[in-house]
Amino acid sequence: MTNSYDQSDLNIYGAEDDFEMDAILDAMEKATSSTPLDSTEPADKDWSQLLAVPRRAASGLTRADLPNEPGVYLWSRGGAPQYVGKATSLQTRLSTHLGGGVNLAGSSLRRNVCALLFQIPPNVTGNPTRQKVTTEQATAIRNWLLSCDVSWLLARTEHDAAALETRLRHAFRPPLNRV
Repeated sequence: MTNSYDQSDLNIYGAEDDFEMDAILDAMEKATSSTPLDSTEPADKDWSQLLAVPRRAASGLTRADLPNEPGVYLWSRGGAPQYVGKATSLQTRLSTHLGGGVNLAGSSLRRNVCALLFQIPPNVTGNPTRQKVTTEQATAIRNWLLSCDVSWLLARTEHDAAALETRLRHAFRPPLNRV
């Protein structure tokens, strides 16, 4: 059963719909009440650890370069952190973000870059049946992402990745994350 949230609840947590809101609240609950592994490190140590791992130019990444494991990833541009996310498979998720199609529904990062570049709100481009961007806009979004660096930390489990991402997003609020 899916709960029904009002638009202000969705906006506060950056959720696109009730399903995503449920997932965010579940991750937050697990992050605050789970195993010692999820809660022993303070968020600033997590952030330092993520910033310390080597960054790779997004333009040079191939699927084969990316681990097919859960983890947390960071997009940086000009040395400044822009977006942090979690993945059950870093390979699949980062490949989705690097896509170039006109449908942005599968990538919150691409929707947020679209909002930055073209002032089209993510809730407009987030649903597969809603507005799609033009080919030129999709190319500009992809080029913006290709000018970024990407780094990641592997996690033991999907749950650990979700907990870490929640702590990082709420503690540091990267500009392209909607918290």
